[in-house]
Amino acid sequence: MVRVAALTIVASLIVLPLAAQNLLVNPGFDNTDQLDDWTCTISNGVASWSAEDLFGSTTSGSMRHDVSAGSDNQTIVCRQCVPVVELNAYVPSMWFFWPDNPAFSQLGSSRISYNYYSDATCSAYLGPGDVEAPNPAALDTWLYLHADETVAPPGSQSAMVNLVTWQNFAGQPVRAHIDDVDFRTTTIFRDGFESGTTNAWEP
Repeated sequence: MVRVAALTIVASLIVLPLAAQNLLVNPGFDNTDQLDDWTCTISNGVASWSAEDLFGSTTSGSMRHDVSAGSDNQTIVCRQCVPVVELNAYVPSMWFFWPDNPAFSQLGSSRISYNYYSDATCSAYLGPGDVEAPNPAALDTWLYLHADETVAPPGSQSAMVNLVTWQNFAGQPVRAHIDDVDFRTTTIFRDGFESGTTNAWEP
């Protein structure tokens, strides 16, 4: 009995590392949340919720960007501020879909970008992360987009993650669906050596 109890205690002390979690709130635009927790800025168009999602589910949805026919380079930007840790590496990703619809020229792009800040509210700008801005390789197909990881600069406390859709030419409206957005650290634990110190280690 004593050995069993000892083994139980030892087993309870073994803690497996947690997988990195998505830092975004409502990243999949679920039906009950729609566009909650996202703030959208629109120069000429509409950001809305659509029942069409990545997996064809009727219980989820996606973010839809309809950029109207206006002057050149009209944009829709939906953003969210998330907490980060300095010197950790972060990578964003998302799925996007451009319908094959004659009502939309689809002469534009969708992208995900992010910037680092030295305060918790994404107000004191530090520097950019990575930006990806592809033209859709195919219509009526969900495409996966991810950017290279970047290391949060010293002093970073937050990052603004931006979902951007724009049209390139006046009179050429575009439509895009965005789903399953992800922003997470790829750093399992921070050792502090990146800055040339051992500050993250305790004696």
